[in-house]
Amino acid sequence: MRMSSTAIVVVLITWVVARLGPKIGGVLIGLPIVLAPGFFFMLRDHPLDFVGSSASGAIYSLAATQIFLAAFVVASTRMGAITAMGCAILAWSALAFPFAFLPHDPLVGAGLFALATILARRIGRRFVHTGRLPPSPTRWSLLILRGLAAGVLVGCVTFAASRLGASLSGTLLAFPIGFCVILLSLRLDQGPEMASQTAHAGLVGVIGLAGFCLVLAVASRLIAPWQAFGAALLASVAVTAIFTVSAQSGRTKSCLL
Repeated sequence: MRMSSTAIVVVLITWVVARLGPKIGGVLIGLPIVLAPGFFFMLRDHPLDFVGSSASGAIYSLAATQIFLAAFVVASTRMGAITAMGCAILAWSALAFPFAFLPHDPLVGAGLFALATILARRIGRRFVHTGRLPPSPTRWSLLILRGLAAGVLVGCVTFAASRLGASLSGTLLAFPIGFCVILLSLRLDQGPEMASQTAHAGLVGVIGLAGFCLVLAVASRLIAPWQAFGAALLASVAVTAIFTVSAQSGRTKSCLL
């Protein structure tokens, strides 16, 4: 269940990117497609304090995700798909694992995430073109296999969370496996420009994920577990909806021009 629920949403988001374009698709990645199933099962199996600590750790990991996306945008313009993804993963690891052993205050993590987002946006803007790309066909068989691979991390981390500890569990649960599968699929099937534009738009989309983790980390100290989880979901969906409407408005204007 943990693997398949993640895989289904990853496949759908990749299809949306291919059909509606990278700006909207990148923003929609801000929906907690991996984090929500992971924390849902974590809430079933662990105390609320453990889940809140994991959510705080995930915010720090998401700051590293912004650097992951910026590294992919830069590397994708100069390297092949696998090499570019490898560079992005190394950039994430270089930040995320040291962050895992820091004290995880959710508000400090939110500030760190904001700084990483500003930096990544400035770096990525120099390497990505904003021209509109036509929709491309989807290779469903390969995409489904990649989506199933994306579910492996959620299943493994939530299953082994009690051994990993709250901080490391949150860090690994926020590993950008969804981005890895989606961007690699786009890079292999539809070219570097589509993948780079999606990664750059994803910098805005990740704000929705950070909102999910921040609300869960704070609300878990104040209200009941499932109420905190519901509030986190609503916050993530609301942020994503706002950015999606903004991206759709920009897409409509570009079509008119």
